[in-house]
Amino acid sequence: MALKRGLGLFSTTMYGIGVILGAGIYALIAIGAGLAGDMLWLAFLISAAIAIFTALSYAELSSMFPKEAAEYNYTKKAFDRETLSFCIGWVLAIRAYL
Repeated sequence: MALKRGLGLFSTTMYGIGVILGAGIYALIAIGAGLAGDMLWLAFLISAAIAIFTALSYAELSSMFPKEAAEYNYTKKAFDRETLSFCIGWVLAIRAYL
């Protein structure tokens, strides 16, 4: 049984922006300013670059393995170890709830 894709580009983009703004930028701006000081803009620039590379990696991964659980399938094919793939699947599932 396959999962049905119900989110389009616009709704996924809005969801991502909402999560980033709600959980990250407003909640941690004071801590970031305390640590980075006047170079806070550089910290945000570096964070944005890392986020872009992460997004591009996930885009590549989802195009290589268009099935559900792309991380699990990638780990299974790349390392040929069922135990490692199982652990990756659980880490991703737990991370989704934290």
